[in-house]
Amino acid sequence: MPEPAAPSVLWRVATRATLAANIVAAVMFAAVFLIFCLKIGMRYIAHNELAWPDEVSIILFIWIIFWANALILSDRDHIRFDLLVLAMPPAGRRIMALLRALLIGGIFAAATPPSIGYIRFLWREHTPVLGLPLSWVYACFGLFMIAVPLRAAWSLVRLCGRHWRTEL
Repeated sequence: MPEPAAPSVLWRVATRATLAANIVAAVMFAAVFLIFCLKIGMRYIAHNELAWPDEVSIILFIWIIFWANALILSDRDHIRFDLLVLAMPPAGRRIMALLRALLIGGIFAAATPPSIGYIRFLWREHTPVLGLPLSWVYACFGLFMIAVPLRAAWSLVRLCGRHWRTEL
């Protein structure tokens, strides 16, 4: 997203929120690395097998994936099959982008309430080692399910605006 000439309050808030999301993701990656080092050290140096590092690492990887997809990665960062789209003139690309945003946003918007309902239901189940409620473990998926239709709606707004070419 190009920076406006005079940054608005909204622009500064969005920039800081993106930086904070990146820092959280980096901290989660660092925690996975440190937990992995602890696990290896305890296994081979202290001859003590720990079970909790495996569970925490898996939970952190789940959070990293959905956190990054919800708050950090842009649509351009994802793998897409766009040979047909790239062969079209800009107006055709705009139409395809509008249809894509409507389709993806609509599907995710329709799937969000039942997905969040299921995540809320998971409070009954717990992780095997630490006993954490699975609703906490998969709360990041709810964040992802909310973020996708919001980003699709924002894409629709930008595609309908004057500077729609920057959204392609």
